[in-house]
Amino acid sequence: MERGVEAPRVAFVPCPYNYPMGEPGDGARHREVALAALALLRELQEPAEVPLPFEWR
Repeated sequence: MERGVEAPRVAFVPCPYNYPMGEPGDGARHREVALAALALLRELQEPAEVPLPFEWR
């Protein structure tokens, strides 16, 4: 019997595939995205997908 597995927390960033942290070389943005995603570990009490407030270019 197969069971589906849900990710406990998903931080959705609207960036193209292979650029989950933003544009290459933008260290400040990479840090912002990482910290926002890590904050979900404390904030979310149940499984959820949360869109983060970042935009591509």
